[in-house]
Amino acid sequence: MKKVELSVVIPIYNEENDLPLLIENLKVFNDPAIEIIMVDGGSHDRSVELLQAGGLKVLRARKGRGNQLDYGARHSNGDNLLFLHSDSYFKSSPLDCIRMNLERASIGAFPLRFTSNNLFLKLIEFGSNWRLAYRQIAFGDQGIHMKKTFYDEIGGFKHLPLMEDYDFSIRSKQAKQKLKIAPMPLYTSARRFEQKGVLMTLVKMQYCQWLFRRNESIEKIMKIYYS
Repeated sequence: MKKVELSVVIPIYNEENDLPLLIENLKVFNDPAIEIIMVDGGSHDRSVELLQAGGLKVLRARKGRGNQLDYGARHSNGDNLLFLHSDSYFKSSPLDCIRMNLERASIGAFPLRFTSNNLFLKLIEFGSNWRLAYRQIAFGDQGIHMKKTFYDEIGGFKHLPLMEDYDFSIRSKQAKQKLKIAPMPLYTSARRFEQKGVLMTLVKMQYCQWLFRRNESIEKIMKIYYS
């Protein structure tokens, strides 16, 4: 049996309506060197049933993105880890890019590309990729990947309900690890911006990041983020 080189960890919660597209997008990982781990946070729709019917491995963990990501990582078999959101996808296998990145560094990420041509979203896309390149801060929709040894070394994802990716990037910078950027994009749905308004969502996200840097309670940040 071929050794697992890459474990792809995807947290889900009540994603029934979007799972057919997700399952289709995951076909780029059809490689015996890659395992896909779906981590359900207690869905009460048909998410788990549909994923299992699609032949995918599903683990169950306490709800919360940080906890779900960490649970998947702790139960993975690969030497390397890739963390994805359920509404993000690649148009072709990223395995070679990840190999190349992790030969040169312990952690990497992908440039973000929205699935919308909205001008404001294109500006946000530009800003996100600038932040990735010049501030070395990657968010969950940029396909953070790393050597599993590095994940363990800095303590993995904290069990936060949000901001777990921001927190992880900050700790990675503190460990003085250069984040390598892959030469292919990761496509991400713009649904959270479109549902709540592009500018309002952007302002809210920036404000929540500022509060997090000020060590405000995660409960306070959650109330603002989900309001």
